[in-house]
Amino acid sequence: MDLAYAPIRKMEPAIVERLRLAFPAKDFTIERIPQTLTIKEFERLVKQAPFIGLAWTGMKPDAASGRALKGQMLWRLVLVFRASNGLETRFKGDKRGIGLDAMFDVAVALLQAAEIPDVGVATVTGANSLIADGWTDDNVVISQIDFSVAFVTSPANFALVTLDDLKRIGVSWAFDEDPEAIVATDETELPEE
Repeated sequence: MDLAYAPIRKMEPAIVERLRLAFPAKDFTIERIPQTLTIKEFERLVKQAPFIGLAWTGMKPDAASGRALKGQMLWRLVLVFRASNGLETRFKGDKRGIGLDAMFDVAVALLQAAEIPDVGVATVTGANSLIADGWTDDNVVISQIDFSVAFVTSPANFALVTLDDLKRIGVSWAFDEDPEAIVATDETELPEE
């Protein structure tokens, strides 16, 4: 099974690359985050502001997909900006930072109707300002941009063409953080009926 063709695996780096067109790594942290953040996670992200978090929120398959699965992968950007020299600066920016409004406008412009190479087209589906429950800091502002990316994938992409291919799916999971560790591997042979 070739996971290089898995839709999420193909989308994430392409989305980040698109965002990097306007949000350079020297000024902006972009990283994958869970859809729901704990206070501890959020505290860590605020320290990295200006921060852009990319969260996968789900998949909406097309009812008429057939054998090739097509649909929309649902994603969310969480934008975090921090300013210490005035409440308006949080939104409008100053010579030391662009502010949340500009981050939002640029991110929407980068995503709306953007073709994600070898994947599909992105569509902005919603946006909101956010409040982090249990968090208070007058210098921090947060917003989210929800978007979807159209995709099509097929079992053939995963080299799963015949029933025998499906029966012999081999899976490897690496849990040890040591890159020299031995990877646990299991070949599953399903019984014939």
